[in-house]
Amino acid sequence: MSGALQEKSTASVNRHRDKKNTCQDRKIISNKSALSMPAPVVPREIYPQHQNWLMKFLRIKPVVTVMPFQVNRVRARKEMVTLLREWRRYGMRDIVVDKTAGRVWASVGVNNSLHIRPVSLAIETFTVLERGRKANLSLARFTQEKGAKSSFERVVKTMEKVLANRGLLMENGERGRQMARVLM
Repeated sequence: MSGALQEKSTASVNRHRDKKNTCQDRKIISNKSALSMPAPVVPREIYPQHQNWLMKFLRIKPVVTVMPFQVNRVRARKEMVTLLREWRRYGMRDIVVDKTAGRVWASVGVNNSLHIRPVSLAIETFTVLERGRKANLSLARFTQEKGAKSSFERVVKTMEKVLANRGLLMENGERGRQMARVLM
């Protein structure tokens, strides 16, 4: 091969490599910019237990419980999340928090210290309005997503006792029931 022809062929190969490298560099840069931008967050929904024909026939519905708090929505959610995380050693699993929507998901695992059946639950927190303004009050709605009703009730009752001992729940029973009627 002559020297001039060899130089042309190596030059064309080098140009092709340079084009390929710049394309890869562009892809890397575009991927970096895509990684730096947060992915769109799709909020998780609360899905109560699927009803088969027997549950529909017997009119069995998933359990929903409402708790009135005498603290704001953010503090109520934080306290419930803290409590659920403390209970991890006793068998609480899959704790997921959505701060913007004020929702918390958790489940009782198969292996737990109380030997209760597994259950999945969702908690939504709401701000209470009095005379059109935000009050320093909130409500939490507990929904059974999947699992045993008895286990759900036991978890909710225990949470209610612990939160009452911490002084977070409404002490005035009538006012709390009036607030809870809004969500029922």
